[in-house]
Amino acid sequence: MTTASGAPQPPSPRRRARIVALLLVPAAALVAAAMLFARMRLEPPTVPPYEIADGGGVAVLHPGDRFELFIEPTAQVEGAVAARGFLLRGDEVRPWDPPYTVDRDGSVRIGGTVRELFAGVPPGEWDVAIAVGRPETLPTSPRDVLRARDAGASEAAWHLVRERVRLEA
Repeated sequence: MTTASGAPQPPSPRRRARIVALLLVPAAALVAAAMLFARMRLEPPTVPPYEIADGGGVAVLHPGDRFELFIEPTAQVEGAVAARGFLLRGDEVRPWDPPYTVDRDGSVRIGGTVRELFAGVPPGEWDVAIAVGRPETLPTSPRDVLRARDAGASEAAWHLVRERVRLEA
C-alpha cells in the first residue's frame, strides 16, 4: 500500500506480527536441528555400561556406619553424565536422593553415613539401584526402573547398577 504522497505505507501491527511469526518458526526449527546435530556429534546419545567397583555380596549396614559406592563406566564416556538413585525390594521402588559426584572420567561416587542416607527406610534387605547416564534421560517412573533391573546391559542412554544391602535397626 502507498500513502497519498506515494511513499510506501508501513505494514499494520497485525500484519507485522504475522510476518515475524512466519520468520521465527523456520528459524527456530533450524536452530533446533543444528543443536541436535551438534549434540549427536559432540555428545553421543548413549553411554557405555557401568559397574560397581568392588561390588558383591550383601553389605550389612548399621546406623553409625559409613556407606560408600563407586560406580565406573566399562569404557570411555564423553559428555555429561548424572545419576539418580532408587531403593528396590521386590516390585517396590522408592526414590532415593543420595549426594553424589561425577568424576571427569564419568565415574560416580556416593557416600555418607547410613543414618543420613537411609533415613526413613525400613530395616531389611534392599537393592541400592543407581541409574547412570545422560541427565535428560534418567528414569523417574518405577516401571522403567523395574524394566531396566530385569534387562541386560547394552549401549543405552542410561544404565542401572545395583548393590544389595541389609539395613539393621
